[in-house]
Amino acid sequence: MHVLFDARLLHRPLSGLERVQRNVVRELGRRPEITRLEVAVMAGTSLPHDFPKQADVLEVHGTEDLLGALLRADPSERPDLYHLSWFPDRSPRDLWLLVAAKAAVVEVHDAILNRHPEYYPNRTAWAWYDGFVRQLVASADRLLVHSESVIEEVVDDLGGARERCDVAPLAVDPNLLNSVSADRVEAFQRRHGLDGRYFVALGKDYPHKGHATLWDALARLPREIHVVVAGDRVWHDGRDTEAHLRRLRLTERVRWLPGLTDDEVKALLQGSLGLVYPSFEEGFGLPPLEAMLRRVPVVAARAMSIPEVCGDAAWLFEPGDASALEARMRQVLAGGPEVQALLARGVARAAEFSWATCAERVVECYRNALRAGAQRRDRCPDPMAVLDTIAHCPYRDIQELAAWRERCLSTENVLADVTASREDVLRQLHALQTAAGAPLTEVPPVPENGAARRPRWSIARRIRKIRDGLRRGR
Repeated sequence: MHVLFDARLLHRPLSGLERVQRNVVRELGRRPEITRLEVAVMAGTSLPHDFPKQADVLEVHGTEDLLGALLRADPSERPDLYHLSWFPDRSPRDLWLLVAAKAAVVEVHDAILNRHPEYYPNRTAWAWYDGFVRQLVASADRLLVHSESVIEEVVDDLGGARERCDVAPLAVDPNLLNSVSADRVEAFQRRHGLDGRYFVALGKDYPHKGHATLWDALARLPREIHVVVAGDRVWHDGRDTEAHLRRLRLTERVRWLPGLTDDEVKALLQGSLGLVYPSFEEGFGLPPLEAMLRRVPVVAARAMSIPEVCGDAAWLFEPGDASALEARMRQVLAGGPEVQALLARGVARAAEFSWATCAERVVECYRNALRAGAQRRDRCPDPMAVLDTIAHCPYRDIQELAAWRERCLSTENVLADVTASREDVLRQLHALQTAAGAPLTEVPPVPENGAARRPRWSIARRIRKIRDGLRRGR
């Protein structure tokens, strides 16, 4: 089969969704059932080191480029299947990709953003996004999920059908498999002033991550026990983190370390007392498996996919129950045979998940989608519903500006690439000129060493000024 895999997120810093895309693409490149694998990335993307050599890279700037690939003049060159690997949020026109594809798979990581209107600037913006995602789900031939709990979300929150879902469990990123040395752990702790008497939490402080429960539990533990969060504070509405910590007098006992590298996260975990994972909502939840491989105790909320992923290899507590979390953390502090048995179960549990198995399940989802695509007349996406969703996007201007910012920055990446030839630079400039519908007044010179100068003006600054003006109603 000929697959077009949408990996446009690979130009972003490596995080959860980007890791999934990278690992799935690598494994799909090894599957004999896929005779041609095209991977769509934003122009200027630096491909990961383990990107499959046999895959064809399709550099795109936006939706129209992907439509061009799905609707090539030569029908034999059109992909058999299009895989939308996340919910796009740059252009509502992405809905047309599912209409144009012979068969389409939409990957549903979770429905968290559909359940939290408070995460949006206003109710109108949330209502449109919720409708947009529901239309994505309705237009797919198959839905790829990573846990049984997400199937419940598809049905309850997105209006999807259980029988159109295929489950492909995830696995630990290969970059996180090997431990760092004791010397590097010690150096990391010394650099950040850590003494080893700390638990680790991961992620930003969105309310659904359950950090508030962790703070309440920490307040009941001995004062020498700290929490280090590999993440940052972003939430300032209703349940403000800083105010909560001040009220509990925990400001000095909670450290925030955003932007850590993979090796730094490993060092943080290896030197810790344990990982606390108090989230109320997770579509899969890889951090517990990553901690288990490090032989680090895991205490986690009994919520959504977390019990499904952890099995008996983590000590679970009812989500939101600070007393139960405190008791579990005290169990870890006590140590002894119970903790050692937990660690042994953790190593065994993490070993049960592999990217090869994930890819096998993904391919099975593709087969199901191809069969459904051949019978699409029975469930063809409603073009009028698609048009209605696209036409009534309440923040289309801001989305389009964000999409253009990415497009311009991808062109800048090519201009700044020391390996880019003059032909590469001119090709990118011509594409930008054609899309803009206006001639460029000047072609920046390309120095003999191949490195082009970046424009003096800042795209980000100009777009920010326009966006701020739009928000003020000008």
